This record gives sequence, C-alpha cells and structure tokens, in this order.
Amino acid sequence: MHGHLFAPERVEFAGGEAIYNGSLSNSAKLRDYNPRSFLTSLVWNTRGERQCFQFGPRDNQKIIPFITGDPHAQISVISGAFSVPLFQSNLNFSEIRAEAARLQRIEAEMLTLLRAPDVKARVRVWTLAEFVENPMEPLQMIVDEISPRSLRRLTEVPRLRDLTGFGQFLQNLRNQGMKPELMGDFPAGGEIPGPGNRRPRPYLVK
Repeated sequence: MHGHLFAPERVEFAGGEAIYNGSLSNSAKLRDYNPRSFLTSLVWNTRGERQCFQFGPRDNQKIIPFITGDPHAQISVISGAFSVPLFQSNLNFSEIRAEAARLQRIEAEMLTLLRAPDVKARVRVWTLAEFVENPMEPLQMIVDEISPRSLRRLTEVPRLRDLTGFGQFLQNLRNQGMKPELMGDFPAGGEIPGPGNRRPRPYLVK
C-alpha cells in the first residue's frame, strides 16, 4: 500500500522508500516525464503483487485516462475528502476558500472522466458524508476487492478525524461565495452523521 504516488512533491512509495523495485526513483520530476511509463514499470517490477495507492486532486492528473482504460484497475473514490485537511488547517480563510474551489474543480473534472461511458476500470464513488455516516460498508467492499479470496470481515473502522464544526465550515465556504458540491449533505449545526446516529435505510429482501 503506497501513499500518493503522483503527489507534486515526491513519489510516496510504501515505507517511505526513496528507491523502489526496479530502481524506480521517488523523484516527482522523473515520474512526471512519463507518468504512464512510471506506473507501468511499477506494476511490471512488482508483478504477482497487487499495487494500491492513494490519489487526489492535488496529484498529477495526467495518469487518469490511462488508469480508467485498464479493465483490471479498481478505483474507489470518497468525493470531497480533500476538504478535511483544509478544515483542520490554520490557513487564512480566504486562502482556504481559494484552495477548496481549485481542488473541487479538479476533482469534478476527474469524476467526469471516471463516469465516462468508455471507462473500463471498476469505479465506486461515495461522497464524504456517505462515508462518514457508514464507513464500514465501503471499507469492507474495498478490502474484499483487494483480497477477494480472504474471508476476513472488518470488526471496527480506523479512528476518524474529529469533524465537529465541519458543517459550519462548509456553510462558511458558501457564505464566501464558494459552493461545496462534492462533500454530500452535512448539517450546518448539530451532530455530524456517523455510525452512532446513522439514519435507517430500507432493504429489499428477496
């Protein structure tokens, strides 16, 4: 499990390695010379092993068409998650609003590519609100996809960041002229949707 392989600062290989299998460097400059060749080399040099990595709107987006055209690729997206680090940052709010608008624009373009009719990869998309309300279900799906032969069932989810005040944060963005569209429905006040106060959903029993 790698970090952000296409991060602007450097390639975040698993374990923080500077050099990975096949002498692949963590240099962003070398990677960006040919992102497709970089990813192909990584998969080839680690053949027999599944490679997983994180990807977001801050990353080099040029690799998206290549990934979506791969029928073996599995892409799981939590849209709007880029807003959480901004929410917890100490930046000036005008800077936060500008960066949130920039990242949302990039992610919206990415989601458009992921939803195109000619996409061959398997794509799943949850909004941030949907994930926070019920993290166990999407995490179990992702674990099952990564290890389809495993019968392991998740019994607990990783500790989530404190999102108290996040709904008001989104409302403040709206008040400043930005329209948060990818995060889902967060109340401006009151409790954040979560496993403890999950709204009941209907089930179809056959």
